[in-house]
Amino acid sequence: MPVMSSAQNNQQKPILVFLGKDAAFDIVSKLNENGYVAAAVSSVPELFDALRSGRYFLAVTMRSDIDMVRNIKPIPVINLEVFFHTAQSTAKSIHSSKEFDSDAFLRRVAALTTSRTGRIGAVQKAAATKETSIAGAAKASRWRAATSLLLSRRSTSSAERAE
Repeated sequence: MPVMSSAQNNQQKPILVFLGKDAAFDIVSKLNENGYVAAAVSSVPELFDALRSGRYFLAVTMRSDIDMVRNIKPIPVINLEVFFHTAQSTAKSIHSSKEFDSDAFLRRVAALTTSRTGRIGAVQKAAATKETSIAGAAKASRWRAATSLLLSRRSTSSAERAE
């Protein structure tokens, strides 16, 4: 049984890969090798069913399909095309090839999976801090109002005594 990485432990839902069959297989394999749970679909009906199931929190696809994915379900989408870079061969030839930057791709996946769980905690913490500061400000405001009222009563009663 494979050892689960911390990325997989933090991840509650699998990653959906929407590409042609061969490319999808390669990306799913790369994700699985690095401890992520991933599934691939290659047709629009499969994509629709997968996204509507609510099982996936992140999708990987090409630029041309990002809008379609987001129109079905608004989830984070990784554009796989940005991880392909032109690689010049060592010989002085006109031909160049594209190389996949798997390290950058995996860093992006990690950032989105980590930030997903981290964002929830950060939002909850920020909300609690905001509530505390609002409550503190309200308490300070009430304290100022009470002090002001008390001082104005004292000055009024002092003025009455002086007459």
